[in-house]
Amino acid sequence: MKTILFIEDESALQKTLGEVLRQEGYELVSALNGEIGLRLAS
Repeated sequence: MKTILFIEDESALQKTLGEVLRQEGYELVSALNGEIGLRLAS
């Protein structure tokens, strides 16, 4: 399974797109902004 770091500041959009990506077989690591995303990536 491939993992995607998904950064989106709009929670509704993050939830909707996250569900679509999970249905396509991806594992997600989600962040609400770039700063948090960078911390999760390192």
